[in-house]
Amino acid sequence: MEHHHHHHLDNDLDHQHHHHEVLISGAEHHLLEVEIPKVYEGADVASKQPKQKPSRDCRCYFTKQEHDVCDSEQRSKSTTKLWGLMFFYLIVMAVEVVGGLKANSLAVLTDAAHLLTDIAGFSISLFSVWVSGWNTTPHQSFGFSRIEVLGALLSVQLIWIVSGYLIFEAIERLLHQQSEVNGALMFPIAAFGFVINFMMVMWLGHGHDHDHHGHSHDHNHNHINDEEGANLVVPNSKQHKNGAMNINIKGAYLHVMADMIQSIGVMIAGLVIWVKPEWVMVDLICTLIFSVLVLVTTLPMLKTIFCILMESTPSEVDVVGLKSDVNSIKGVHDVHDLHVWAITQGKIVLACHITVESNVNSNVILDKLKSLCEGIYGIHHVTAQIESLCP
Repeated sequence: MEHHHHHHLDNDLDHQHHHHEVLISGAEHHLLEVEIPKVYEGADVASKQPKQKPSRDCRCYFTKQEHDVCDSEQRSKSTTKLWGLMFFYLIVMAVEVVGGLKANSLAVLTDAAHLLTDIAGFSISLFSVWVSGWNTTPHQSFGFSRIEVLGALLSVQLIWIVSGYLIFEAIERLLHQQSEVNGALMFPIAAFGFVINFMMVMWLGHGHDHDHHGHSHDHNHNHINDEEGANLVVPNSKQHKNGAMNINIKGAYLHVMADMIQSIGVMIAGLVIWVKPEWVMVDLICTLIFSVLVLVTTLPMLKTIFCILMESTPSEVDVVGLKSDVNSIKGVHDVHDLHVWAITQGKIVLACHITVESNVNSNVILDKLKSLCEGIYGIHHVTAQIESLCP
């Protein structure tokens, strides 16, 4: 017969430190440091083994602090950049829509449509930043972070609808040899889009480089005590300050790079038609090429969305190696029902059952499991059910 104890390991987040303090059992009387690539300061003490009859109620709740994955300063910078991108993109899109209609250029309208999908994507990113601050509820115990994934799915659908229409329109024009294109107007409009995109690339690229090279390498250690006198170590470092919020900026940077490349292609097409007005087909070919490329670029995002919604094990987690490492913890007899999934990109959750030897302190096992998951696999929300073997 096995005795079951349920333990929920949550980590408090902080906006100042970037290492995690690891609880060391008072019986061991030694220090352990674990470097965590997240914005963490402290950890909740693992729950004690219940003296009463154990319960099988194993509900998991993200704490309010777990939703504040990034500090307020980084969130503010990311939000400002996304708002700035949306403002400039709205201007460029308006110019390209008006100019594309006047020049009768489908390639320019394709570029404008691409900007529209980018604006939709940035809006979703901003919305997800806002939603990430919402508190959990009894009915939404994991919070609202997955709204970001649903928003990304809607963004991809918009891209496919717009690109599909442009491909259809380009094929129609190719078949019916419709009216000529004004290359003299098409070229400066595309050039305007290129200049704005280039400025955005430099702006985002500068911010990325500044963040990358601005990491602090200070590793001063602060020692604090818990209620039982066990030492906690809090190494202070800013090595991983930017974390998940930079995912949005990185995505925006890639979008702007793609837009800039597309603007170059439209500029070349406009220049060719300006010099050779009879080569109208260049405009349509350019439309087809870039519309298809836009569709292809959505495939990795679709794969990520599918994996998250299906609660697949994140690709960055070696679940076989993780199970082997857990089994190698001294006192662990077996680990089963191991599940690793992501609430949203970068927010990984683990749940498992661990069978331990009868003479093993389960809190020690939990401390080691927590340190292993955080320090090596970047998993910061761990729920474990301890099952003790009878002697």
